[in-house]
Amino acid sequence: MTIKDINDKIISDAKIQASKIITQAEDNANNIIKKGEKEADNVKKVILYKYNQEASLKKSKILTEANLEAKKNILLEKQKIMEDVFDKTLESIAKLNSKDYLNFIKKLILDNIESGDETIFIDHLDRIKISKSFIEDINKELKSQGEKGELKLSTAYLPIKGGVVVGSGKIRKNISLEFLLKKIREELEIQISKDLFN
Repeated sequence: MTIKDINDKIISDAKIQASKIITQAEDNANNIIKKGEKEADNVKKVILYKYNQEASLKKSKILTEANLEAKKNILLEKQKIMEDVFDKTLESIAKLNSKDYLNFIKKLILDNIESGDETIFIDHLDRIKISKSFIEDINKELKSQGEKGELKLSTAYLPIKGGVVVGSGKIRKNISLEFLLKKIREELEIQISKDLFN
């Protein structure tokens, strides 16, 4: 074998070897690229999953808060309506004509006295309607029924809105319109709420 043949053989073997190395390097590069793409795809899926989870949680939180806010506003409106109903009821009783209002007050007093010698306290606005002579008429009626008729009208006024407070010694029975309506409201609020809002 000549030197030229040896050179040719070395060059030929080197080309074959280089071709194998290049092919293997290309295969390795392709594998690395595929592996990188797969890893990138997995990372993308994880990020999307986490994003979707977070978005779902945020959406749920926003909807829950919105529902709570809406329910709170509805409840406030219902309470305003209920308040308005009772305020208007108080106004309508206070605006009764004098005869009807006095009949109402008379019934309140008669239903709530015990001994017949109590003191009747009123609001300063009722001093025109509820007079000493009005109380005297109630006393006459009590006496005609064989009961003690010694009710007195107090000269001191209480800050009440209509109705009266019946006092005997240190004990006072509040039968003002505000108190009566408050009591009625406590008893009927659930029923009225059902009737108005269902």
